[in-house]
Amino acid sequence: MAESILLFESIQPTKLESVRVLRQSLSKILDHLDIKTNVKQHCLLCCSEWCTNLILHATPPSRDITVSFRKSKKKWLLLIKDHGEAWDPTMHRSIINSKTKTDILKGCGYGINIINNTSDEMFYQSQPAYNLFTILWERDTHRIKPHILLVEDNKSQVQLYCAYLKPQFNVSIAANGKQALTFLKNEKVDLIISDIQMPEMSGIELRQELEKIKTSSTPFIFLSHSLDETTLHDAVDLGIDDYLKKPIKKKQLLNSIHRVLTRFNQVYHFLSQQVNQKITASLLPQVDLSSNHWRLAFQQRNTGRGGGDFILSTSHNGITQLLLADVMGHDESAKFFSYAYIGYIRGLMQNTDLTQPAQLLTKLSDNAYKDQLLSQTMLTGCCLSFINANTIKLSSAGHPYPIHIHHKRLHPIKAEGTLPGLLPHTEYQNISLILNKNERLVLLTDGLFESGNTITERETLELSIKKHLLITANLPLNIALQKIMHVFDTLAGTPPNDDALLLLIEKNDTILW
Repeated sequence: MAESILLFESIQPTKLESVRVLRQSLSKILDHLDIKTNVKQHCLLCCSEWCTNLILHATPPSRDITVSFRKSKKKWLLLIKDHGEAWDPTMHRSIINSKTKTDILKGCGYGINIINNTSDEMFYQSQPAYNLFTILWERDTHRIKPHILLVEDNKSQVQLYCAYLKPQFNVSIAANGKQALTFLKNEKVDLIISDIQMPEMSGIELRQELEKIKTSSTPFIFLSHSLDETTLHDAVDLGIDDYLKKPIKKKQLLNSIHRVLTRFNQVYHFLSQQVNQKITASLLPQVDLSSNHWRLAFQQRNTGRGGGDFILSTSHNGITQLLLADVMGHDESAKFFSYAYIGYIRGLMQNTDLTQPAQLLTKLSDNAYKDQLLSQTMLTGCCLSFINANTIKLSSAGHPYPIHIHHKRLHPIKAEGTLPGLLPHTEYQNISLILNKNERLVLLTDGLFESGNTITERETLELSIKKHLLITANLPLNIALQKIMHVFDTLAGTPPNDDALLLLIEKNDTILW
């Protein structure tokens, strides 16, 4: 799994209660990832089904079950490890064809029909010490298109509007207001386009219900054959963003959508800037590196949305500890929670052994698990401590691997740990690194490699940045950083699709004794 990042890992006893615990923890992760809703549901279903079968049917049974969730450049990976009876589901797909539906529901097929039908790939390994079942789903590696909910009862109109919209937008469909409300309970959209005259619940009634449940800020366009004064008055009172009379041409519809989304984003970014100006300066201090033995430089790029990336530091008695973190989420609430995390982590850093970065992550995870505010969002983190003139100690929680540059090669440091706050009593591990002259340590957030619009662009971005990490290895730290970030800006665009931060660290060999 060298090319994937660990997001979650938990070892649970072989009890049915463990299935509930694992499912809840996994669900919490998936809620904060850019993962399709159907993939999320399939992942939870596969996890529950296979773990339940291991508990109920394996002979001899396993003493425990380990569930891990990882992401690679192209795939989501669910890994389930056990120590019981070896049973390869990939070799028993034919069971489904020879059993009745009733037999399958009783578990005779080990649930393989469910897993086979809801996953993209699966692999099974049986080793002397354990069995490992890996279930995979493709990641949506293309640029995230704005998501539109089209509420329309006329099927021919739906087909026409979808033909207009699908090249530029992700489109979901509801036949009336009631279906739209059910859909919006579990899905977020960027824009709602709704007919007014519909059975069961009209567009006007839909908008009124959305106001009651506090989602009326979502941009809204009404479509109607009628432009009578009463309907117009009702629509204006509801604060809709546009009103189009049918029949509607493609150019007219697209112009309205782009105008509404642009206006909404302008207001959103204006409010976001106000929040940043008032709060960011006080909560994001400059890194304080008290040690004379080390140099560091970092730059970040911000999309203007979501929680963002940040670095916090504290120093005492010549020891400096840094935490590089990436708060998940792409809305204003994620930004708020990132500020809450920042203030909380600063307090933890003042009351933790600065030589033990794993201790900080353990405390952070335990408190995030218990705290109702912090548990509303999630972050990845990499914590490191400058121990002495040569040694850096680091620990990771769901974060991309740090990179060690030496002998003109890039070596990933395989520091791994579960995302903080998922389970009680999560333990993290320290890794010590000796950094010599002419070597560098690179820390980054995943936006540095994942800000391309397609998988090809992301791979090009990653290869180019890694190439320039080597090309600039002999240049002064700040010059190297500028050149690498110039490559990022050129390939990822301004602003990028995701927040990105790059931190370079090296020994200071100019100390005068």
